[in-house]
Amino acid sequence: MCVEFGIVLLIIVFHCLGGFMRHIATYSTVAKLPMEQAWSKLKNLSLASQYVPGITKCIITTAKEEGIGASRRVSGSQHVLDETVTEWQEGCGLTLRLHNGDRSAFPFSEAFFSYRIDPADSDSCKLTCTMSYSMLWGYFGNALHKMLLTKLIGARIRDVTLSMAYFYETGHRPAKRDLK
Repeated sequence: MCVEFGIVLLIIVFHCLGGFMRHIATYSTVAKLPMEQAWSKLKNLSLASQYVPGITKCIITTAKEEGIGASRRVSGSQHVLDETVTEWQEGCGLTLRLHNGDRSAFPFSEAFFSYRIDPADSDSCKLTCTMSYSMLWGYFGNALHKMLLTKLIGARIRDVTLSMAYFYETGHRPAKRDLK
């Protein structure tokens, strides 16, 4: 009886810990504009629909339009997502918590998206997008991530980064063919 209880307890502990496994997807590219110009675009949280593929509408939902606590709601043809600034590094980056109201964004137990700008040279800057997240459903969620989501999320982060660079350089929303 004690051995069976111990095994069940061990399974429960492993299941719970599996839900806290942290995953990270990141991609960087160089954009041909100075850091200051890139930052002026990045800090404008309402511009996400211009460079995030699949996002057609972006609304600031707080009185605060920039800095920690500022929030926006982005939507596309199939989804709506809230994004709230949790970190703000003036001139070089910010981090958004991805959520739906008070709940985490499905299928994540928590998810954050970071934008970072670093100098490349006097006329260019390095843009880096990073998503860090934990899956719902413990080991099952992590297995799903490994089998299916790793490549999808990695490709999505790449597309966001390349689209962002294209928009920052040209002022135009990129078409799929513009992403190289």
